[in-house]
Amino acid sequence: MVESSDGIVSKDGSDGIDCVMEEQSAIATPGSSAAQLNTDGTVKQPEEMTVQERSAFATKCKDIGNRGFKAGDWAYAALAYEEGLRYLQYEPGKEGVPDSKFDHGGADRLENDMRLVLSFFLNLAAVMLKVGEDRRAEQFCSQAIAFDADNIKAHFRRAQALVALGDYEGTLRDVARVLELDPTNREVAAVQRSAEAGLRSAVQQEKAMFAKMLG
Repeated sequence: MVESSDGIVSKDGSDGIDCVMEEQSAIATPGSSAAQLNTDGTVKQPEEMTVQERSAFATKCKDIGNRGFKAGDWAYAALAYEEGLRYLQYEPGKEGVPDSKFDHGGADRLENDMRLVLSFFLNLAAVMLKVGEDRRAEQFCSQAIAFDADNIKAHFRRAQALVALGDYEGTLRDVARVLELDPTNREVAAVQRSAEAGLRSAVQQEKAMFAKMLG
């Protein structure tokens, strides 16, 4: 087990980057995906690809990340998800100013890519929860909620992150939102119990502190 630059542990002897890049280089499958590679076999950067190529490449990254997640290799999964996200978030322009003439490829392409971005945020949150990076998990969930305010997974995973961070009131707000969206959801009950227990403990500690101050 080794640790990547993000502090995520990888199962193999590398930092995880080589594994992902090897998978990326293997993307030269028959059809349009071959256009995602340079002549030397390296993967093109986002600005070197068309909108369609970036979308296809990001989908490949998601598949790679899912394999890593299923294998329990969190660094491998996170790097693949982040790479896919980087390609989807690319927007041409100069000096930080977007190109006003940029065409994302139509409404269907944009909607598909937005769903893919949402899945990357959710999957990255799941990875961060696995490795105890609860603050980053909360941030990825919040980004997912910005895309889809009614996403049950995003609220549930943010509740998991917040209870681990000791934000019990925030946890209960997300729990309430999950139950509002899915009243039959049973998984969230354990998170709710933990948050309620945490609140009770915090109140008791506060009372004890004031009693000591006044005593």
